[in-house]
Amino acid sequence: MMISFYRTAIALILVAVLSGCSWFGKNEPEYLASAEDKPLKIPQGLDDPTGTTPVIIAVPQMRKPAGDELEPKPPRVVSTAGKQDTNAYMAWSAEGAYLMVKDTPESVARRLRFAIENSGMTLMQRDESGAHKFQYTQPKSTNTGFFSRIAFWRRKPADHSGTFMTNLKADGENTRVYLLFSNGESCDTAGSEHVLGIFMERLG
Repeated sequence: MMISFYRTAIALILVAVLSGCSWFGKNEPEYLASAEDKPLKIPQGLDDPTGTTPVIIAVPQMRKPAGDELEPKPPRVVSTAGKQDTNAYMAWSAEGAYLMVKDTPESVARRLRFAIENSGMTLMQRDESGAHKFQYTQPKSTNTGFFSRIAFWRRKPADHSGTFMTNLKADGENTRVYLLFSNGESCDTAGSEHVLGIFMERLG
């Protein structure tokens, strides 16, 4: 008797569930049967209805990070401690690392040329706008002691030698100095920090 009762209850439940499914009818959403109506006609003398104006969010274009910039750690140049007391300091922007100089672009262009020549670099092309092209050869480490030679597991310092170009951009009354490769592409963070750090000591 109980088994018959359970069977009847299960059958009633199945009927109730399946009756809500599309198996027992064509229960299509209402929007499938909807049709597009003609545009609304506004009587003469009345204004057209105005809808909400969409908000346009403008985002400045940013260059894609490359090289060591993809590492999950902030660049060292974000530290600007003591920048009020110096004429040149390292900073960071969407375009990469740069050297901020508290001077006009014309003056910085001239000072950069002297900094290149007085830093042991080879000035290959000078430009009045500050787009100087130069060759830099990183000095080799003089730490060649006994313990340094046997410490083979230590990572060798990166060599940032190469041909570079400087790119100056006005920033109010100051000037940003970016470092580019000779082909015009942005230099990586480590290379920019290294070479621009030399200029910072000369211009600071």
